[in-house]
Amino acid sequence: MATRALAVVVVAVVLVYHVLRVMASQCTGGGCDWYIPFSLFLPIIAILLATGTAALAAYATRAQKVWSAVLGMSGILASIGTILGAMILSDNDSKVWLGTVFVLTVPLSVLLSAGRRPSTIT
Repeated sequence: MATRALAVVVVAVVLVYHVLRVMASQCTGGGCDWYIPFSLFLPIIAILLATGTAALAAYATRAQKVWSAVLGMSGILASIGTILGAMILSDNDSKVWLGTVFVLTVPLSVLLSAGRRPSTIT
């Protein structure tokens, strides 16, 4: 249950980042400086949350080897893939969208794996 909630939080952080990015693109001048801290910290927060969520979900599904591997790989893709993509690509928009896709693989795989197993209350 916690991994599903964390997956939703990851999606929310990514959505907030993109909304703020659109708002900043409409802005000109010194009044747009408010966006700078968000543009730096929200992607880092999203990557850390996604990686942690993938690790927790992989641990929770350790009995199901395939789902555990899928969740682990999505966490690696969200962290290392995003960093490598940022190093390789030169266009900033491409970096943002590639990172978004990589980070969103975690909530997608978490929610898919959670839908495959029944939730129990203990």
